Amino acid sequence: MGSIFSSRIKRTLELTKMATKIGFKELTSGDIQSRIEQAKILTESLGNLRGAAMKAGQLLSLDLDDYFPPEAIQILSQLQHQVWESPELDLAQTLKAELTEAQLLELREIQYKPFAAASMGQVYKAKVANNPIVIKAQYPYLEQSIENDIRTLKKIISALCLMTGRNMNLDYLFAEIEEVLLQEVNYLNEARALANFNKLFASHDWKYAEVNAPTPLTHLSTKKILCLSYESGLTLKEWIDTAPPKEKRELIAKSMLELYIMEFFVWGFVQTDPNPGNFLIRENPKLEIVALDFGASKEYPPEFRKSYIELLKSIQNSSAETIVQKAIDFELLDPRETQDAKLVFVELMKLGMSPFFHNQKGGKFSFKDDDFLKNNSRLSRQLMQSLKFSPPPHKLIFLHRKLGGIFAALRKLEVELDLHEYWEQIIMRRV
Repeated sequence: MGSIFSSRIKRTLELTKMATKIGFKELTSGDIQSRIEQAKILTESLGNLRGAAMKAGQLLSLDLDDYFPPEAIQILSQLQHQVWESPELDLAQTLKAELTEAQLLELREIQYKPFAAASMGQVYKAKVANNPIVIKAQYPYLEQSIENDIRTLKKIISALCLMTGRNMNLDYLFAEIEEVLLQEVNYLNEARALANFNKLFASHDWKYAEVNAPTPLTHLSTKKILCLSYESGLTLKEWIDTAPPKEKRELIAKSMLELYIMEFFVWGFVQTDPNPGNFLIRENPKLEIVALDFGASKEYPPEFRKSYIELLKSIQNSSAETIVQKAIDFELLDPRETQDAKLVFVELMKLGMSPFFHNQKGGKFSFKDDDFLKNNSRLSRQLMQSLKFSPPPHKLIFLHRKLGGIFAALRKLEVELDLHEYWEQIIMRRV
């Protein structure tokens, strides 16, 4: 039996079969129950294929509120969290192919059963000089499958757009996804990103909780093998389940926001994977966040960040016409959209930024605010149903993926925070 990644024909057939099932559901009913069944088909099919297909599905599932009802989005969100252990990955064989005999001798007590698995590979425990480490190993033939997966998925999503009355150019969106995925399958990129982030984290005076990351063992890493220090700690969910007091939850929340501000607005270097499992919490004895998984790190140049800040400023102070024009200039909106769609866009932007602009509950915004979430979902769905020419913004898909993950984590932490200080840091920033 060959690898699921080695046969382009097999992967294309599986994706086409998925698209046919989804299209049939659309043509025969298109009601809520049909959408739920379509989401199940997407989740199961992409999960089984893993690799680029699953990773792209994780990204796109964040931008499908227009097409699927909340019940179906909940099913699709499983793509963000589920892991699939693959029998196709033989760690011993991979290590032998990637490392020299001298390098192999450094690895001790290798546990050949993975303790974590994801769309791109699996993670194992071992030791180097009696120090615990982890080994990330990539699925075989993964890199070769990316181009085919992306091309096939683009055809499928384009067909779904046409089926729902949209004429969107998805070339830039899928080119951006492919570029980041090709970067992510080279573990030497992640090793370099880790080393860079470790320097940045150490240089910053954290106000609330320290933020750290694993140390890469570059001399034991290749494109398909990444060795790094093992870091203990509880996942965010596990830590929340211990019922930490409000003060500690607020410290973690504030530190996560501080981390985002530093990554994008100061350093211009962002770890874009928002999976909550990528944050470990520990107390030694002070609170500390350990950030994991830097394969999808992206650089944002100063010009881009400056334009983004100007767009955010316009949402606070400018007329609807100015906001729309800046959004068009930033390639968030296609100028051909209707006036109604543009007005909904403005309303959504103002709502999304309102926690930073207005005093709420004594100056604090409650991330548990169900009304805010419901209104945001309602406007998002209304906007996306109105858009006919504007695809998900390729320049922002990874950045907003990270921001959405941060807000989801703060919601889980059930905190109320004054966000004005973070807004001040943004608008005062000289990029």
